[in-house]
Amino acid sequence: MRLPSLFLALAGLVTIAPAPAAAAGTSPSFEGFAGRWACSGHFASGKPIASRMSFESALQGAGMVKRHDDVAPGGYHAVEVWGVSSKRGGFDMVVLDTFGGARHFVSDGWRGATLVWTGDAQVVPAQRFVYSRLDATHFRVDWQLSRDHRPFTMGDTLTCTRQP
Repeated sequence: MRLPSLFLALAGLVTIAPAPAAAAGTSPSFEGFAGRWACSGHFASGKPIASRMSFESALQGAGMVKRHDDVAPGGYHAVEVWGVSSKRGGFDMVVLDTFGGARHFVSDGWRGATLVWTGDAQVVPAQRFVYSRLDATHFRVDWQLSRDHRPFTMGDTLTCTRQP
């Protein structure tokens, strides 16, 4: 997909007002993320990192818009749109970030308390985000990389706490 059309699609989704969660069984289970989160963790090097994230329901509960902002001195900022993949099943995610990235990820869905987003073939180096629900007020997200078809290794990890 070309960047301009990807950006226009994402921009259209981001402007959708939050919608109430859909009835049980009619949409993927993203609603547990809705709200604001304070996150802290570290890079693979051990250097600390902190972020603020917010999630709001979109597409009548069938999608989610996530905003991710690193706390200074971090410079990463992103908008993500999560939704159902009607063609292949599972979920799709598009990420636009301040480093000029526009990346597409796919997921087969929840496996227990874990949701794995894997970058498509155009995401180089290979990347994935692993979301793990820890309890009702905490989740962890691990950003992982794989170079030259080697096993995935940690890029960074964040543990997030729901904010009032």
